[in-house]
Amino acid sequence: MHPRWLEPDAKPELLSFKFTQFSDAPGLETTAPGELAEHAPQNRTGNFDFKIFGRISAMKRVPAKWIVAGLIAILLLIQIIQPSRTNPPVVPSRSLEAHVEVPQEVQAVLKRSCYDCHSNATVWPWYSYVAPVSWYVAHDVNVGRSHVNLQNWEAQINEQEGKEHLGLVCKLIREGKMPPADYRVMHSGTDVSPTETNAICAWSQKVGTVEDDDKKSD
Repeated sequence: MHPRWLEPDAKPELLSFKFTQFSDAPGLETTAPGELAEHAPQNRTGNFDFKIFGRISAMKRVPAKWIVAGLIAILLLIQIIQPSRTNPPVVPSRSLEAHVEVPQEVQAVLKRSCYDCHSNATVWPWYSYVAPVSWYVAHDVNVGRSHVNLQNWEAQINEQEGKEHLGLVCKLIREGKMPPADYRVMHSGTDVSPTETNAICAWSQKVGTVEDDDKKSD
């Protein structure tokens, strides 16, 4: 004799099951005909949770090689976007030396540690041609030139502004803000020694405008 749930005329509700995998009771249990309506929402919730669990499992199965391949593809594509790397012509009559006397030892430090971002004679390293690092380098150079360009000193708004910038040179170097730390890490030999700092500060305070607070800190 076959079980009643295998008979052709078996009622559909006798074949219903309640998913309890995501509820308090483990396993599967049959649902009595009278309890079909009561457990119907739980069936839908269990099925829904099962589908979400299946989708999450499928996402976890994405091979790592495809992720790496995607990152490489993005890196190659962004190389199309390259910033402008220009070194405008140098006009000697517009340079700092044409307007202010610069001792030889000070000029040597300026060229070694400041010219890459504050002149028209920027040396563009190899990584300045690789995006996205190239965007960062070009941005730093453009910002540096817009603030102070030692080879285009006449770009200052007026003489007073130029003196204020020269007066800040000592403070920025003493505080380690110039050259920036990340620049010093990437460019060996650009650190300014204490002896060089003293020479620059003596010159800076002579030709520039120094605030009283800066004088006291010295």
